[in-house]
Amino acid sequence: MPLGGGESVGSLAALLAAIPAFAVSFALERRRGYLAWRNSLPRAKRVTDLIALSAAMMMLAALVVVAVAELFQLGFRGLTIDPFGAAALVAAAVGTMTYVASVSGARVTSTGVASLATLVLFIGTLASMVSASQGDWWRFHFSELGNESGYAGYQFNFSLITTGAVITALANFVAHDLEVGLRAHVDTPQRRARLFAWLLAVIGLCLMVAGFVPDAVAFPVHVGAASGMVVVFGVLVGCLLTLVPGIRRDIAVFSVLVVAGIVVAVALWVPIDYYNLTGSEFIIAGLLFAWLMLFVRQARAYADAAAPAPPVPAAAAPAAA
Repeated sequence: MPLGGGESVGSLAALLAAIPAFAVSFALERRRGYLAWRNSLPRAKRVTDLIALSAAMMMLAALVVVAVAELFQLGFRGLTIDPFGAAALVAAAVGTMTYVASVSGARVTSTGVASLATLVLFIGTLASMVSASQGDWWRFHFSELGNESGYAGYQFNFSLITTGAVITALANFVAHDLEVGLRAHVDTPQRRARLFAWLLAVIGLCLMVAGFVPDAVAFPVHVGAASGMVVVFGVLVGCLLTLVPGIRRDIAVFSVLVVAGIVVAVALWVPIDYYNLTGSEFIIAGLLFAWLMLFVRQARAYADAAAPAPPVPAAAAPAAA
């Protein structure tokens, strides 16, 4: 078998590497009391979050294995592997991905969930770009990848759906961090934190709608969902600046810069016509996910700053002479 391609070592390893090790590890750690705050969430929300995170990890594992196999196939052109060597390579790839998924599921954090969403969207989109049958798709917009009838189209749309589902799961993690931090500043921390949870969840739902309804199926729905994400993001930034007292200044400044960057990115498309819609979408998506990573980290720092300091151990008594 070749290393990469349709029927190859890489495709077989990718199929077997997409196993639910993340879900098993996450469920076991939850029973041991990790992330106990999630017990207050509705059961349906806990189940959908687990499905979303597990699907994202499985998809990421498969994409990474395929990418590595294709890269090595380009380096070792014409190389084929016998059954024994293929089994060893597949076992090594599956073992590595299983270990990574298990470790990730054992200690799920808001930063890790945000990183997972970013990687799934980036790698999934890159895979669709490479495998697209229409080489000049970029002359139109990124949604043109979702209009492909083959693997590239399914890959792009599934990446949008999975990323959106992960963001809806991330909403609860961020809301919990903000609620912990808000307890030191306001009397109604839960209500404000719930608002941020809903705003992030709406962004994730809009991304899912954009994946479920490609551009060629229903243009108004697809564009409305994509535009809705940007609008809700603006509302979220406004709430962050007005409803979260004591938040660090760097995230506030960066949020304003991102909003300004989005306006400039749109202006460079229309009316300046410096590049096409694809260039505008690329810059906007990069700004949004860069902001998301920083926002999640700052929310965690906001919670840590409000947490009570650990007790200082008493000094040991001096030894008797």
